Amino acid sequence: MKTLTVAVRSAPFTAVALVPLALALLVTASTPARSQAPADSARGFTFALIGDLGYFPHEEPWVDNVLADLNRDASLAFVAHVGDLSSPRYSCTNEMLARRLAQLRASVHPLVYTPGDNDWTDCHEPAVMGGDPLERLANLRVVFFDGDRTLGRRTFALARQSEDATFLRYRENVRWDLGGVTFLTVHVTGSNNGRGRTPEGDVEYAERTQANLVWLQRGFVHARARDGRAIMVLQHANLFPEFPPFPGTPQDPSGYTDLRAQIEKEAAAFGKPVVLVHGDSHFFRIDKPLSPRRVRGSAVAPILENFTRVETFGSPYHHWVHVTVDASDPNVFTFRPRLVAANIHRPP
Repeated sequence: MKTLTVAVRSAPFTAVALVPLALALLVTASTPARSQAPADSARGFTFALIGDLGYFPHEEPWVDNVLADLNRDASLAFVAHVGDLSSPRYSCTNEMLARRLAQLRASVHPLVYTPGDNDWTDCHEPAVMGGDPLERLANLRVVFFDGDRTLGRRTFALARQSEDATFLRYRENVRWDLGGVTFLTVHVTGSNNGRGRTPEGDVEYAERTQANLVWLQRGFVHARARDGRAIMVLQHANLFPEFPPFPGTPQDPSGYTDLRAQIEKEAAAFGKPVVLVHGDSHFFRIDKPLSPRRVRGSAVAPILENFTRVETFGSPYHHWVHVTVDASDPNVFTFRPRLVAANIHRPP
């Protein structure tokens, strides 16, 4: 692996035949999971961020290379996947879900996953023969969010929003604590968060958004009660369309307005480092999008210097982001892109 210090942008791709599932399933079936809670160390810890990988079958070896690279790093406390298991043509199928589940369960490290739009929201696209997004969402919840622990060969316990009887459906929204940091996932996807396509989809969007707002608010309450040093929110969607590049034209009404306002409000009240991690745009970047700069056609953003946005690599670039948490660092987090040597695109 190598270290990169600049952002990179993804490009279009083409489809190829799907690779077999048998080997990945066999590995997972023969390797029992072990429970292991993450150690709360005052000396800090490291973890990894991935997402938006393996959009087409010819990229499958690159996905394997990323997962193997992560497994070789024995220092990682966990891995977080921020959604999009493949492109809709493949991730909307039971075959691809089975393949990805086997791969994620085979992770040496505990692994947390939150859904992306390709995993259900976009399953209506013609390329997937008009699948039903809501049926795919229900299936995804059954397949990926069983039990109360992470995926991976080592696991640790998660608090799920579904522990509250009011939010039984939202098993994918989880929270955990490590080294004074509170982590939580919120189910926010690309493609305008599923809003604006069908009446049924709008009902689902409204109910899920309400659950997400409650989960965000409770996460910050939880972190303050623990006198936490920082909080990290992980989701799929890019909430900042005013900063190009962005996947598609922002829609009106937006599927992100309430969530963005809630994050801004909570980050301002928290005062300590807040990081939002997402995928969606396939553009590796670390920035401060909540700044007082004026963008034509939008309101002036608040000054929130404690807020940082991190976007993971995305197809066709297959790499990962290494994160260090250091108790002695007032910024708490250090982010370092990790290039997988076998996946580096070389000019002809």
